[in-house]
Amino acid sequence: LGGNNAALVCASADLDLALRAVLFSAVGTAGQRCTTLRRAFVHESVYEVFVARLRQAWAGVTVGDPREPATLVGPLIDGPAFDAMQRALDECRALGNRVSGGERLQQQYPGAYYVRPALVEVDVQHAVMLRETFAPILYLCRFRELDEAIALNNAASHGLSSAIFTDSLREAEHFTSEQGSDCGIVNVNIG
Repeated sequence: LGGNNAALVCASADLDLALRAVLFSAVGTAGQRCTTLRRAFVHESVYEVFVARLRQAWAGVTVGDPREPATLVGPLIDGPAFDAMQRALDECRALGNRVSGGERLQQQYPGAYYVRPALVEVDVQHAVMLRETFAPILYLCRFRELDEAIALNNAASHGLSSAIFTDSLREAEHFTSEQGSDCGIVNVNIG
């Protein structure tokens, strides 16, 4: 089961709720589960505010020993996972995307691969975003119309789970309908 899961954050979304859900969905388990959030499409009217708050929350994430209660992000499974993450981030930089995070953190376990989760701001969805990289990378992209965001969500061949954050029953119903998300799991206001 692969997953290249997306969330839509609409103009009417409860941003506090969306922020908590997006953060945990993207970095919990160090981005190494099939339902990890990898792509977030944020309405242009709330993008700047939401992403600024997400960057701040992202910076406060505790990376370390997963047995410690305060830790949210443990290590990657191995060196090849770290290398795959770095290749994806290098591709993003080469495309001119804004990349923050992704660096290896030195821990008390030198053979382990602890990394700072990465945020990648993009103008358009591109090939690297449509490949599943089993690591804590979250791609952020603006959208204007709901159908545009649904098409971006549905562009990935790994359609395991998806989410929409909205206070609009009409948007939620459209996203969960046959014309909406084509993923196996479709969530409303939950990561």
